[in-house]
Amino acid sequence: MKADEYPDWNLPTIDDGKHAGVIGIGGLLLARVPIEIAESRNKFFEDQTRDAQNAVDNDLLKASDPRMPISKPDRQSRVTFGGKSNKDS
Repeated sequence: MKADEYPDWNLPTIDDGKHAGVIGIGGLLLARVPIEIAESRNKFFEDQTRDAQNAVDNDLLKASDPRMPISKPDRQSRVTFGGKSNKDS
């Protein structure tokens, strides 16, 4: 994205080379990504996360023993710093 597209803002730009005038700093350039690509990328990583979690769950459940069954955790956690927890109130 060129800095001259945003005349009301004082943005850092690349001074020379083929990217002269592009918004950037420290070798990083600002770029636009079409919403379709961003949504596709987000879906890809959501699928990767879901598949990895399913693999962990399956490995855990395979190791389950009828005498000490393992159930799927609710994947929620709480952090307390001494004192009463919210459940104690």
